[in-house]
Amino acid sequence: MTAITLDTIRAGALRENGHVNFGAGGFGYLLQHTTIPRLSAMDRYYRGKAAKEAGTTSARLWFVDGAEVASLDEAVERLAVPPVLTAEEAEVLAHVPPVWAELHTFRTCLGVALGRPVGATLIGLRQKGAVETELRRGEGPSVPFVRLAPKPAAGVA
Repeated sequence: MTAITLDTIRAGALRENGHVNFGAGGFGYLLQHTTIPRLSAMDRYYRGKAAKEAGTTSARLWFVDGAEVASLDEAVERLAVPPVLTAEEAEVLAHVPPVWAELHTFRTCLGVALGRPVGATLIGLRQKGAVETELRRGEGPSVPFVRLAPKPAAGVA
């Protein structure tokens, strides 16, 4: 496995992955690294009182495995260590298929089988790079799908 460095991160790109509304405090764009699924960011835009408290009108926040890190340098350090799965995440991961499955149906059926909601656990697994999700266009609105993340090729992080 090749070590992730600042150059590795800069060689990839960030793609928009969602939007956050902080009400009167501002808004943010969620970003996902295209080649390092464990790395994400948020471009946060502050308004009004929140801008005064933050001392700025915008900031880029970095996240590894869904947890905020202080800097991109700290992100590199955290990415050098494999993600740690909780017992609940490991249990859900054991049920995720290696081929694409419609997310809503999978999540609902697995939730019934396990006797608890699993949506938040699947989000955590995606943030840790263990599963992938994608939107697929159909005749109607786009539909989300999920699958196990493929294992990286030898020599690739």
